[in-house]
Amino acid sequence: MYEISVGLGTCIVTIKNSPTTCWTVLNHYGITRNDLKKLDLSYEELYEVYSNIKKHEEIRSFLKELKTKISMTTNN
Repeated sequence: MYEISVGLGTCIVTIKNSPTTCWTVLNHYGITRNDLKKLDLSYEELYEVYSNIKKHEEIRSFLKELKTKISMTTNN
């Protein structure tokens, strides 16, 4: 049998050379490692948490780029 585990400490790169960890994002919202341990989440549930954090970082990156584009057009 195989044991499946998910480490949420994997870095998600939002901007080159500026990695953000899953734990940093979770801690920003007041969720700690111990909080997740208390929930005793399944692999699928942990993967859902990871996927949503990844989406969160992609959206954040997109909005920052959009803001930069807008500010460049208003400065011209």
